[in-house]
Amino acid sequence: MPRYPIRFAFSPQQNERIEAVVTAPRQLCSIVHGTVLDLEGLRIRQAVVRLFSGIKDDLKPVADTLTDDDGEFVLGPLEAEKNYVIKVYTDGVKLRELTIKPLKK
Repeated sequence: MPRYPIRFAFSPQQNERIEAVVTAPRQLCSIVHGTVLDLEGLRIRQAVVRLFSGIKDDLKPVADTLTDDDGEFVLGPLEAEKNYVIKVYTDGVKLRELTIKPLKK
């Protein structure tokens, strides 16, 4: 029986707690996990975090997300040997831009 993909849906009743365990196949991939902070070190919720592949003048959008209530985000998967740029925005203003480059061998 194939173990992946698995599709399921839940229809909880009022005040019902549902716990689920899902076994996924082992995957080898990289992700970016981070926290967005303001100048005072406070976590920023609902900041827009965008992931692009490529280099400065030739960026292609890959994914975007919002930070959670703790200011954290996760983006991926990332491919080895690719250049990435992460741009972080809040209230439509770019806060930061980070470049991720593969290690040179």
